[in-house]
Amino acid sequence: MTITAIGGRNCRIIIKGADLPTVYLGEMKDSGEAIEKVLGLCGDVRCNFIIYEAEDWNGEFSPWEFTLNKKMSFSGGGCRTLGWLVNECVPYCEKEYGLTGKRILCGYSLAGLFSLWAFYESRAFSGVISCSGSLWFGDWISYAQSHTAPRNSSVYLSLGDREEKARDSVMATVGDCTRRQYELVCGDKNVSRHILEWNAGGHFNEPEVRLAKGIKWTISEL
Repeated sequence: MTITAIGGRNCRIIIKGADLPTVYLGEMKDSGEAIEKVLGLCGDVRCNFIIYEAEDWNGEFSPWEFTLNKKMSFSGGGCRTLGWLVNECVPYCEKEYGLTGKRILCGYSLAGLFSLWAFYESRAFSGVISCSGSLWFGDWISYAQSHTAPRNSSVYLSLGDREEKARDSVMATVGDCTRRQYELVCGDKNVSRHILEWNAGGHFNEPEVRLAKGIKWTISEL
C-alpha cells in the first residue's frame, strides 16, 4: 500500500494490475482499521483500490445543502469532492500507475449516496457500489428520477433489513427510497448489471463486510 497526498487529500493506493478495474472508495479520515478490514476481506479480488479520505463527512459527501433536523445538517460540499475526484485524483492515478481498467465508485452511508450521485453526475465511472446509502437525503429520489446511468454500467445497492426502523422519520424512509432507487435502476437501459442485496441488521452492522460483498459482486460481474 502506498499513501499519497493528491491535491491535499490523503489517499491509500493499492495497485494489483494496470489493466484491472479500480475501485475509488470514500472513507472518513482516520478510519484505517475499517479500511484494513475491507481490504482483508477483498484480498482475493482482482482490482485496484484508491481509498480517499474526508475530514468533514457531512460536508464533503453531501451533494447539496440539506437540513435533516436541529442537530444535523449538510453543507453540500460534494461538488468540490467530485471536482477533486474527476479532475485531480483519477487523472493523477491513471497517469502515475498507467491504469486503463474500468473505474468503480464505492461508499457506505453518506459516502454511498455521494458515490451514486457522482456516478450519475460525472458519467466518468463504469459502476457504483452504494452500501446502506443515505437515500433518504432531501430530494434524492427526484434527482435520480431525472438522471440516467452511463452506458453499459453496473449498480450494486444494499441495505440492512432494520434500517427503515430508524427513530428519525426522514431516515426511516430509507427502505422505500432504496426500493424506488432500485426500480429506477431496473428500468434504466444503460444499466447492464444490477442487484439490491438485503443484509441482516441495522445501519451500523458490519459495514466492512457489506462493502466487501459489494466489491466482490461488482468485480465478478465485469
